[in-house]
Amino acid sequence: MYPDFLGIGAQKAGTTWLHTNLRPHPQIWMPPIKELHYLDKGRSSLVKRLFSDVNRMREARAYLIEQLRELPKGGQLGNLTWALRYYLGPGTDAWYQSLFPTIPGKIAGEICPGYARLRSDGVARVHRLMPDAKIIYLIRNPVERAWSYAVQFYTKRRSQDRYGSPEKVPRAELGEFLAADLAGHSDYLGALAAWEGFYGAGKLHVAFFDQLAAEPSHLLRDILDFLEVDSSDGVIPQTVATNRNPGRGHQMPADIRTMLTELHYAQIVSLHAKFDNRWTSGWLSSAKAVLATGRQPTEPADPRP
Repeated sequence: MYPDFLGIGAQKAGTTWLHTNLRPHPQIWMPPIKELHYLDKGRSSLVKRLFSDVNRMREARAYLIEQLRELPKGGQLGNLTWALRYYLGPGTDAWYQSLFPTIPGKIAGEICPGYARLRSDGVARVHRLMPDAKIIYLIRNPVERAWSYAVQFYTKRRSQDRYGSPEKVPRAELGEFLAADLAGHSDYLGALAAWEGFYGAGKLHVAFFDQLAAEPSHLLRDILDFLEVDSSDGVIPQTVATNRNPGRGHQMPADIRTMLTELHYAQIVSLHAKFDNRWTSGWLSSAKAVLATGRQPTEPADPRP
């Protein structure tokens, strides 16, 4: 079967936490590897799967090798079969469907932040494949999310030969990177418009990273209720408050915070108008405080009808 639900992102907004805390649920099955990326990137060639240094390829190889080693020690043949199918399969819709087993009493899902970058044509294809799926979208203050993404990008192994940390990146280059991200993972409004066009009321659940930080158990229960599975105390992991993907300890410089606030101010205003909750209220208050010492942008018209 195809997944019963998708976690579409946003990147750096708690998707690793969500994957980790949904996997042990007795009524949920999820792939052992997070971010299959089939619905947004398709299937890579066999050569890339064998030799690419892309993170998801390295994870697939590592998982396959792990299952091969575990089998003589009593490992489960089903895990090895899944690893072989995922790593060596042809990459068709039928192949993707085969990655999600039909298990009585369980629903299946996948979490991949790349899916939030799909727009109308891509979401239309997803809807054709799984029209009844439920969609979970975790979002975070776009100023904080963009900086977290920059820290991750410029401290990853692929970038260490060039800079090694975002503080060492020339400001002009960093500014271009952050401006480009405004149309990428930070474009919450674009993602919401695309997915809301196909998955209406009751099918799309927007959650907030701020609640994850403040009330992780409450947030997880909200998501489990949305998925219509057990949300009692017994299924909430004791490690629900554990940070599964901690930051790298790089404080945002004041000038970068101002730059990001100016870039995202209009979107923050629109998001608060759309959701009007304590989380978006905090985003807007913070943005106004940052800009109070500089040029105050013209506040966009209220997007609500």
